[in-house]
Amino acid sequence: MMQINKQSNQNTYEIMFLMVSVLLVFLDAYQIFGIPIPWLGMTLLFLFALTKYKLFYDSKNLVIVSILIAIVMIPQIIYIFFNEVSQGEIQYLFLRLLNIFSFVIVLLCSLTYFRNEKIMSFFDTWKYLIGVMSALTIYIFIAQIYDLSEFTRNRSNTNLFGDSDQSTFWLSEPHRAMGTFREPVLLISFLMPLVVLYLYKYKSSNYLLSIISGIALGLSRSNYLRLFCIIFLTFVLFNYLKTKELNKSLLLFLVISLVMSNFGVFECNLNSDSRQCIEYEEDVQKMNASGEIKIDVNSDTEELGLGNDRLNVLNFFINSLRDITPKSIININSDYQDYSSVRVNEEMYFTNRTLPKYLLQRYSTQNFGTGNYSLVKYDLNVQNLFVFYTQAFGIIFPLILFLIFLNIVVQKKELLKLFFFCSFILFFFVSPVEEVNAFYGLIIGAAYNLIFMKDDINANT
Repeated sequence: MMQINKQSNQNTYEIMFLMVSVLLVFLDAYQIFGIPIPWLGMTLLFLFALTKYKLFYDSKNLVIVSILIAIVMIPQIIYIFFNEVSQGEIQYLFLRLLNIFSFVIVLLCSLTYFRNEKIMSFFDTWKYLIGVMSALTIYIFIAQIYDLSEFTRNRSNTNLFGDSDQSTFWLSEPHRAMGTFREPVLLISFLMPLVVLYLYKYKSSNYLLSIISGIALGLSRSNYLRLFCIIFLTFVLFNYLKTKELNKSLLLFLVISLVMSNFGVFECNLNSDSRQCIEYEEDVQKMNASGEIKIDVNSDTEELGLGNDRLNVLNFFINSLRDITPKSIININSDYQDYSSVRVNEEMYFTNRTLPKYLLQRYSTQNFGTGNYSLVKYDLNVQNLFVFYTQAFGIIFPLILFLIFLNIVVQKKELLKLFFFCSFILFFFVSPVEEVNAFYGLIIGAAYNLIFMKDDINANT
C-alpha cells in the first residue's frame, strides 16, 4: 500500500514539474538576466526526458536516433569544414541543433511516458493552465488598450526586420491579443493545440473553458487561427456524420474563435488618452469637429505585413526546389534574405549607395519606391518549419515525414482519428515557429497517446 502511495506521489510531482515547465515556455515575452524564460522551460523538459527515458537501454530507438543525428550533423560539419564560420554562427548552429535533439528525446519520452493513467492526470491539470492563460490573455488585451498594469515585456521581439522592442500597438488595424507572447501568432502556435486537444478528449461540461479560450484566441485576429478552425470544424462535422456524436465543447470553442477573430476594436477609438495614441497623434490621427479620434485603416499595411511575407516564403521554397540539396542551418535565412532583396537592390542601386541611413530610418518597415527598402539591411527569418528543415536537410526531410505517416496509417486503421492527428501535426509544420523544440515534442507525444487511446475521457474522470 505504501509503495502504491509513493508511486502516486511521484507521479503527481512529475506532472506538476511538467506543468511548471510548460508555464515557463508560455512566458515568451520575458527574460531574466538576459536569458529568455522559455529557454528555461525547454531545458527543464529536456532534462526531465533525459532522466525518464532510458535511450541507451533501447537499441532500436538508439539506432533511430543515431541515424537522425547523422542526417542532421553531416551537412553542418561539411559546411563548417569548407567555410569560415564566426563564433556567433557557431552559437546559432549549436542552439538549433540542441533544439532538434531535445525535440527528438522529449518526443520519444512522451510517447513512452504517457500511458492511460499518466495522460489522464496530465490533462486533469492541463485545464487549469488553459484557463489561467486564457483569462490572462483577455486581461492583457484590455490592459494594453487602457494602459493598465502588466508585467514589463523585456525580451527582444521576433520582428521580421531584426530585433526590436515588442510592439503592443497597431496603428492602422484593430488591436490584437498576444497574451504573454511577443506576437499574436505565437499565442496561437503554443496555446491553441492545448485547447483543441483537451476539448477533443473531454467532450462535455467544458463550455466555460471553451468560451474563455475561444474569446482569448479569437482576439488575436490571426489568419493562422482561422485556417485551423476551419480544418478542425471539418473534422467535427465528419465525426458527427459518421458517429452521430457531436463534440459540443470543441465546436463551441471553434465557432467562438472564428467569430471573435473577425471582431476588431481600435485602441485610439476606445481610449483616446492612450500613451501610444498620444505619441503618434500628429502622424496618424485626425480630429473631427467633436474632438473624437478617428483612425484611417491602411489595408496595404495589413497585406504587406501578413500576406506578402508568407507568399514570399512560398515562392522562395518553390524556387529552391531546383536544387534541393542539404545546406547548413546557418545560411538558410541569409539565402532567403538574398532572394527577397534581389529586386530592391537592382531597382534602387544608386539610392542604396547615396542615402542608406536616412532611408532605413524613414522607411524601416515600409515600401519605398518600387521595393521594400528595409530588406537591404535587416535580417529575415523563413518562419516556416517545413521550409526551414527541407532547406537544411534536403529531400530526405519530407521523405522521413512521409515514411512516418505511412507507418502510422498502416498501424492505425481509424480514419477519423488519423485525420485529426494529421491535422494536429500539420498545425505545427505550417506554424511561424521555424524549428522544432522540446515543447512540440511533449505535446505531439501526448497527442498521439491521447488520440489513439481506446476509451474517451469523460467529464467524471
